[in-house]
Parts: sequence; C-alpha cells; structure tokens
Amino acid sequence: MPFDTGSQFVREAVRRIGDLVLTEDDVYLDGLPDEVEVEVYIAVPLIEVARMLDEPTGDKEFRGGVRLLLEVGAVVAPRMPSELRDLFEELRFAMRGVTVR
Repeated sequence: MPFDTGSQFVREAVRRIGDLVLTEDDVYLDGLPDEVEVEVYIAVPLIEVARMLDEPTGDKEFRGGVRLLLEVGAVVAPRMPSELRDLFEELRFAMRGVTVR
C-alpha cells in the first residue's frame, strides 16, 4: 500500500529520531536524563515505531504508534536535550501535515 506524502514526512521524522537515539552502542540513550530515558517514556515506544518503519505496517497502525510516542515524549520534553526536542517538534508538525525544513 503506497503511503501519502504526509506519511512520508512522518516516517522521515521518526527515522531521524531513531537514528539519533537508537545507536548501536546506546551512548545517546544512556546519556539522556533518567526521567527521559526510562523505558516507559521514550525507549519502548520509539523502538516499536522505528521497527514499524521496516515492516509492512499499515499507515493507521503506524500513526497510532507515533501518536503514543508523541504523547509520552510530551511528558518529558522539557527535560530533553534541545536536539531531540526539536526532532520531536518536527515529528509533531509532520503528523499535522506541516513540513519543516
């Protein structure tokens, strides 16, 4: 099933967050403040949504996962490093159909 343009922007934004946080050596993830790193906040939903990027997941399911990621990210956004917070903001805009470049 082809994805609409909006979904492509959402997928690209998710991929950039995953590339930043989910590194092979977990250095970035381990360096986050504890209240941001805690699995329930960032790691688990991000891993699940990043996994969906490489699987034939329907757009509705993928967007549901992204909404969950954004919800938990909003809780800890004030304590995120600015680079990560900016990527979450970009993802939020992409979900609304607004491209930021």
